[in-house]
Amino acid sequence: MTIKNGEHAYKEFMVELKPGESFTQHHIKVRQEDISRYMFIPGSHLRGRRIAERLENCRLVSATRGYYVYTGEYKGVTMSICSTGMGGPVVAIAMEELGNLGVDTFIRVGSAGAVQDDLGVGDIALATATYREGGTSYNYLPAAFPAVADFYLTHDMADAARDLGIEINLGVCTAGDAFYGPKDAERAALLRKAGVVAMEMESDTEFIVGAYRNFRCAAGFVLDGGNKKKIKKSSAAGMEIANHATNEDFLKGEDDLITVALEGMLRCVRRDAAKGAR
Repeated sequence: MTIKNGEHAYKEFMVELKPGESFTQHHIKVRQEDISRYMFIPGSHLRGRRIAERLENCRLVSATRGYYVYTGEYKGVTMSICSTGMGGPVVAIAMEELGNLGVDTFIRVGSAGAVQDDLGVGDIALATATYREGGTSYNYLPAAFPAVADFYLTHDMADAARDLGIEINLGVCTAGDAFYGPKDAERAALLRKAGVVAMEMESDTEFIVGAYRNFRCAAGFVLDGGNKKKIKKSSAAGMEIANHATNEDFLKGEDDLITVALEGMLRCVRRDAAKGAR
């Protein structure tokens, strides 16, 4: 039977191997030569494509198991992108397999909901650390261990934002597994009182895997909800959340966040080069 809209069905893609070559990772089918040690890990596959479109000589190098991997050049520096989809388990698998192939620097380019009342759609948050509400990270390190972003990589992004004139909000974020889980007003008030900036689903895993595997990790988010800006039309019934495809404030913030991430990574690369030159 013919499938309606079948041309949009998921199709895997892998580079053609030379005789004697083989892929070494179970889920992400790339060769070490296909990727850079400097990796962006957006959740949204569309956001991953938007980052890729900012690179020169960019190519898709793999599309397997929901991971879309691109490699190209930004201002002469080779960088890669692996969009992961949603949640801690898929992020952990991506980081583990990419790490096995030599990646050691990860910037999450994500979306999040605002926690503080003075933040809203299109604002940008950079996580200095993350309150661990997801489950994956506890398979790596115990609850008392903090999920902390790499100071220098986060500083690179913050400095880039400052020089670009892009306003950012630095602070602790929270990440959990249950997007539609029961809402706890008392807990939300506590997080707000504690100064938590934004809530999402992956940075707790990213930072803990990074600590366990000795990767450098940072995370930035464009906010898709909050009290600062009224959403004219929500993307979901019963929620106040901006449509990622049409909300102008969100799209402008996303574009700025991508710029901050690219420029921040470039600063990291240059720091690495300066250390190597000494």
